[in-house]
Amino acid sequence: MIIRFFDHENPTEYKKVINLKVQIEGIDGDYVNETITAFTDSIAIPVKVTEDITSFKLIINGNDQDDTNDNEDVFDLNYIREDVFVSRSCGYKTLYYDVTTSLINDNDNWIRSIETVKDPQDILNQNSDHVKIFH
Repeated sequence: MIIRFFDHENPTEYKKVINLKVQIEGIDGDYVNETITAFTDSIAIPVKVTEDITSFKLIINGNDQDDTNDNEDVFDLNYIREDVFVSRSCGYKTLYYDVTTSLINDNDNWIRSIETVKDPQDILNQNSDHVKIFH
């Protein structure tokens, strides 16, 4: 899944996130990927293939040395899965349909709002944006 970050005051403008750390519920440790850098306006993160929901923790300032300035927000991604046979060499891939998002309000959210790019949103490939986060 590809997430793009936008400025909540100017919703058509991309806005970079500082020192973002990503954690996926049910997976030990932090999710590490070359798309997550110190200053980024988009990330690619995996979605669970065995469940119909994936919960993500996005922690701003989570990758710096100061733990006192971390701000953790949680959102859920809900979907309907379909496993599709690709080929003998590739095996199966999972397609995600009717994707919805929900932000957990903790009264200190750095994420102002979250939405899918389309309604209904399907995740059929890994080359286009799927979720918008406004901060």
